[in-house]
Amino acid sequence: MHELLLFASVPAHQHHGLLQQLAGLTAMQPRHRLERRLIFKAYRKPGLISTRVGASQDLQGNEMQRLNKMLNGGMFYTQVVGPVSEAEFGAQSSIPPSGDSDALMSGIDPGEKHVSHPYNYEEQPWKLEFRDIPEAGTRSAVTCRLMASANLPKGDIATPMNAWGYSFVTEYLVEGDVFILNDIVIFLHRVLHYPTDEPETHGPRRQLPPFQQMSPLEKTGSYVLQASITVQDGGNQEMMKTASQHLFGLREQLKSAVRLEQADRLSLDTRAK
Repeated sequence: MHELLLFASVPAHQHHGLLQQLAGLTAMQPRHRLERRLIFKAYRKPGLISTRVGASQDLQGNEMQRLNKMLNGGMFYTQVVGPVSEAEFGAQSSIPPSGDSDALMSGIDPGEKHVSHPYNYEEQPWKLEFRDIPEAGTRSAVTCRLMASANLPKGDIATPMNAWGYSFVTEYLVEGDVFILNDIVIFLHRVLHYPTDEPETHGPRRQLPPFQQMSPLEKTGSYVLQASITVQDGGNQEMMKTASQHLFGLREQLKSAVRLEQADRLSLDTRAK
């Protein structure tokens, strides 16, 4: 599969207005998304990785083949993604009345933010996401890269990843809102870091701190707008051209609010040095 993308930086003061504009454009309310993203680095040479470990018994035929192809494809950083909810982050503090409008805009009942659900690491679902370095020398003004994903066993993911030749590097949280416009997935999001005063960990966290202690990577509070289309057959030039045109159409529709552009290729380099 191939992924075609355009990106834009969104200042914090434009975030709410852009959410409203995207809601009107897509005729849907935003779907709030919180994801743990674990970064692993390959340390074995291609061809030496075997997925025949105990945890892989939960994987089925097609998923196993896709996983084998990704893990044996080369020396790359890859990410393991797991969905979480804000209620699973430590003890929840009360939300001031001013936060209710933001909660409604995100499609969340404000009352739900007062309810805490203990985080269970052993039941955490995971998905492996592989993203190749974007293709070079393309004439299209969109970012294009090879991609693949596969479901992984729940719970402790470090053990099978180590067996497959990948070591844990770090993790962070992505928070944002998703919109769907025909075949385009629009994700307005930001990256959050864990508290710096916590003890250093050498593997994925088994407990989550209070959400209020998470800090944005971008100190100005800005967001990233990502528009993407997945094309099953990247060798089909007609499909790739059509997908690019759809992204250009969205860029034109949003040009009064943001400037969607192709990303710098090397900034998305996933190769492990």
